[in-house]
Amino acid sequence: MTRKTIRVLVAVVLALVLLIAIVERTDDISPTTEGRALLPELARHANAIQQIHINTADNDPLTLRQESGTWVNSARDDYVVDIGKLRPLIVALAEARIVEEKTSNPERYEKLGVDDPEDGGSGTKIIIEGESFSYAIILGESAQGNHRYARLADEETSYLVDRNPVVPATASDWLLTDILDIDAKQVRSVTITHGDGETIAIAKETEDQTDFTVLDIPEGRELNYPTVANGIAAALSALRFDDVKKAVDSPVETSVEFETWTGLQISAEVSTGDDETWVRFTAAGEPDEALTGISETLPDWQYRLPEYKTNLLTRRWADILKSAGTD
Repeated sequence: MTRKTIRVLVAVVLALVLLIAIVERTDDISPTTEGRALLPELARHANAIQQIHINTADNDPLTLRQESGTWVNSARDDYVVDIGKLRPLIVALAEARIVEEKTSNPERYEKLGVDDPEDGGSGTKIIIEGESFSYAIILGESAQGNHRYARLADEETSYLVDRNPVVPATASDWLLTDILDIDAKQVRSVTITHGDGETIAIAKETEDQTDFTVLDIPEGRELNYPTVANGIAAALSALRFDDVKKAVDSPVETSVEFETWTGLQISAEVSTGDDETWVRFTAAGEPDEALTGISETLPDWQYRLPEYKTNLLTRRWADILKSAGTD
């Protein structure tokens, strides 16, 4: 079982039992404890949350919702949410207790950051909904390191609370960003084919060969260094994305074919759209076990990768050879 498989399974399990732990902890809190809970009933409803709306001044609104036991992000075509980022947010909100009451004057909300972003304010508005409940809270500025200002959206009074919930800044920051994890040692060959016909192929003759061989080097040219091809083979190792979107038909500028020693074949199609480079992956292979841990939905998406990974997938001769005439 690959590391990616384990992470996905953990994400699904946690999604199904999102916040059982906080229900147990908050039940132990004495009613005489100094400071009441900001959202007293949230812990009891935690496992029944169906969707969460998040609105900030600097980013487009987004909705996270539970779908067949998995949390997805509406702002990224319902791509899977990293439950490891969602759970701490809900736990913090459910555990938050009021340290002290602050201003009830709307003219002073801006100073604390609890003004409603829907009205042009700088706060972070979070609406948590289930079948029979709804909570709306506006988070403001951090204070005293691990505290934060907050206000219930339908109330005038703002508070300092004893939790500082982390809210990922952008829609893509919420996502489970793992794509593939194929170590270079598993790779047998890679072929990069550019739209203009330029092709680079690397391969190993045996699994225990240390470095990849670059095939068909142009006559009279030399590699920049002997191990230059190894980076290309490692392009799919610990591969994560910066952003994602539903796959659309677009001209393929570069095609890359990876083949592993087990017969797994990974194809990458590199395209440019919206002034950004996107990569679409497909997988095939025999035996079937070679596909373990690779998502069946892989071809349904296009990924914006870290620049260094994209560069590895689109290498040209000019990137791996010494300049002509260089000793």
